[in-house]
Amino acid sequence: MKIAVFSPNFHPLTGGLENVVLDLSTEFERLGHPTTVITLTPADAPDAFPFRVLRRPGFFRQIAVMRCADVVLMFNVSLKGLLPWLFSGRPLVVSHQTPNTDDWRGRLKAWVARRLAAQNIGCSGYMSRQFAGAVTVPNPYNDAVFRSTEAWVFRKRDIVFVSRLVSDKGADLLLSALAMLRDDGHRPGLSIVGIGPEEEALRRQTRALGLEEQVVFSGLKKGAELAKLLNEHRYMAVPSVWAEPFGIVALEGLACGCIVVGSQEGGLPEALGDFGLTFPNGDVRALALRLKMALEKTVKYLPEPDKLAAHLRRHERAAVAQEYVQILSLCVKM
Repeated sequence: MKIAVFSPNFHPLTGGLENVVLDLSTEFERLGHPTTVITLTPADAPDAFPFRVLRRPGFFRQIAVMRCADVVLMFNVSLKGLLPWLFSGRPLVVSHQTPNTDDWRGRLKAWVARRLAAQNIGCSGYMSRQFAGAVTVPNPYNDAVFRSTEAWVFRKRDIVFVSRLVSDKGADLLLSALAMLRDDGHRPGLSIVGIGPEEEALRRQTRALGLEEQVVFSGLKKGAELAKLLNEHRYMAVPSVWAEPFGIVALEGLACGCIVVGSQEGGLPEALGDFGLTFPNGDVRALALRLKMALEKTVKYLPEPDKLAAHLRRHERAAVAQEYVQILSLCVKM
């Protein structure tokens, strides 16, 4: 089965969607399904992926590539990808990775998903409920890279936050919670991993709260370098203000042996399973309380290894890719 993947965003951009496309396309090729990723994202260097990548191809080139495939897998409804698909004559499967909006674009995309897609996939139950008839296939994490290599008791660092530094991700909330913990007698260290437009504001907030000795800005880390850093920490905080569609970073934290504290709306609790502490989105006092609970009663929140391993297996790249292949194959046969 030949697969054409349409994703406007792709590497070298960094984010959950880009990693999902990379991981699944890699697995599709490994399973013997030639895959071509069509993307609108440029790159400064030649691609070295195990699958073919077409960057900013022309309209007729997109049609030709889609026609050569057996099925088109689109990540989110992209109006720029939809038009060439209409001339391809191939079944369309849409993987929904972000919530739909309540405007004309959102309504149009919902109509496309309902009327034109052979199958819709939600990356969480939260996402599937937004699209009638969607099946839930969780996002994968890179299990070849993210795994526990350091015993929890020997870790020397406290809390890690990993994300692009934008307001939706709640790093400012975490800094405020850290100040509350200090006033309550706890002074855990915090590593902020990532870059983004809010970095300078977060640095100013750190200084204003007098947290300079507790907070380290570690910059952008990816792959093995990030996995190594996670294994140095005991706890991970995922304090997203918005309702995350899923939460791959939480899986990476769990896989690397961190106790994870995350917000409770959206699909993030599905990524955490039974292995994290949650709090209401945007509630800084509740976040501080959950962190305090984790710091004071650590042993209580360390997951049972066998149960955690079973949860993580459900999200390994090979397992998730197999689910996608089954769905794509059925749509080809329709």
